[in-house]
Amino acid sequence: MMHYGFCHIAIAPLRKENSEQSEQVSQLIFGDVFSVLDRNNGRILVQTFDDSYIGWVDEKQVIALNAHEYESYTQTSKQFVKEAISYVFQTNTVTGEKIIYPVYLGSQVVSPKFQLNKIVFEIAESSLTKNLNISSLHLTTIALKYLSAPYLWGGKSLFGIDCSGLTQMCFKQIGVHLLRDASEQITQGEEVENLASAQKADLCFFTNNEGKVVHVGIYLGKNQIIHSSGQVRIDSIDEKGIFRTDTHIYTHNLYKIKRYL
Repeated sequence: MMHYGFCHIAIAPLRKENSEQSEQVSQLIFGDVFSVLDRNNGRILVQTFDDSYIGWVDEKQVIALNAHEYESYTQTSKQFVKEAISYVFQTNTVTGEKIIYPVYLGSQVVSPKFQLNKIVFEIAESSLTKNLNISSLHLTTIALKYLSAPYLWGGKSLFGIDCSGLTQMCFKQIGVHLLRDASEQITQGEEVENLASAQKADLCFFTNNEGKVVHVGIYLGKNQIIHSSGQVRIDSIDEKGIFRTDTHIYTHNLYKIKRYL
């Protein structure tokens, strides 16, 4: 039985239940690793290393790791794909088979060339970040790369991303690990008193009419916020919430602001 694994394709849906028709609650993207909790009918229940999220994934979309590979990979610093799309060359050292896979912005590797299981992975060094730059400017620069990406529940890529997926992926690429959902991310960081005290890269959280945290976005400064709502977009924000200038309505009620840098 597989005990640990690695996502070797661009995106693999992580589902709530053990069914292809089940709700996508998140995604594995290339470079993500996980431990295996259960296996049933060709699908495995996994817990991701980065954020401890649990969901079902098709085992054909991942490869197995042994305990040594898993520990070594998780303890090694990462580099991130900085381009919208790059390509990974995968060579099976036993069969000699070579396959090219696309990988997307934010995918992680331990080096431009590395081996896991029986597969050698190679990606152009020019596609990767050289070193982690933990700054608000770098974070917001990354966030702007996602502009116009379509909204997708559970998504974490340029081809579909939800609000907390956007915040998590942006912080991940500067070496800061956030939990997966907005309701979890709000438990991290330091609280900011009000919008007037907010700084670039703070996260703004929003509630529904029942008071439940349902949305999050990245503050850009000067009363602007980037968030995923329909698509990744920039809107105005004030103490009341997000105001869309195209429709002239408030779409989200501001609840709390948190700082992570």
